Amino acid sequence: ALESVATSFLKDTQLGTLTESMLAAVVQTCVFVHKSMYEVSTNFYNELRRHNYVSPTHFLELLSTFILLIDEQRHEFGQLRLRLEIGRDKLVSTASEVVVMQGELQELQPVLAETAKAANDMMVTITKDKAEADVTKEKVSTQEIEANMKAAEAKSIADSAQADLNKALPALDEALSSLKNLSRNDVVEVKSMTSPPEGVKMVMEAACIMFDEKPKMTVDPQNIKRKLADYWDVAKKILNDPNRFLESLIMYDRDNIPDNIIRKIEPYMANENFLPERVRHVSRACTSICMWVRAMYSY
Repeated sequence: ALESVATSFLKDTQLGTLTESMLAAVVQTCVFVHKSMYEVSTNFYNELRRHNYVSPTHFLELLSTFILLIDEQRHEFGQLRLRLEIGRDKLVSTASEVVVMQGELQELQPVLAETAKAANDMMVTITKDKAEADVTKEKVSTQEIEANMKAAEAKSIADSAQADLNKALPALDEALSSLKNLSRNDVVEVKSMTSPPEGVKMVMEAACIMFDEKPKMTVDPQNIKRKLADYWDVAKKILNDPNRFLESLIMYDRDNIPDNIIRKIEPYMANENFLPERVRHVSRACTSICMWVRAMYSY
């Protein structure tokens, strides 16, 4: 989804004139930079216990900033090229004028001294312009080298992003395959539990959160002033139609998971009991659902 947004966004700008491969490289770089912020934000939270929220708006701002920088660089290079062209034109123009003046010197001997002085002054200007042109050429050459280095760095980043995606995809495929192997009875078995084990409750809580279902708030038996979030009634509701529930897991829009859902799932990912091997001994269906939740979070 990020690649689609970036491609659509960049095609409407001057970058739309790039080749498909170059545009794809730029898109992948932007996507990597944006996705890397999730990992950095997680590390930031783990180290300092402070949240840093990354949203789709930040991705659009990244694209806008990138386009602004490209426009600035193009403008700067254009000015440098213009200066080179002006210097070249002056050299050509001056050479032509010298030829004309040589002919005129034969006819205008009385004004020879004045013309010679004007020619000398013009040569000073030419020399100055040529020196400026040489400096500009050197700057352009240096910037070209830097641009090539940045292109190589961007490719390295893109390759790294693809490697991370390649690690997440096998877990996703395994989870989806496990879901497809579940039967209607496996889901009915979970729904029919009157006093579900903690592992089942925890997995179904996570599933409800993934679908942004709101819990039922109940009074805490140990503190009547405090209310607890109870997802079990909500879980049984979404399990009413087992086939539809399994289909909703498989067809889940994993490319557009809201940030608030990811934040709510993080505590479950950190829970050592929220693992397929821990859930496997209490429910076959919940094992697959646990794998699915972890795969969606990693993806």
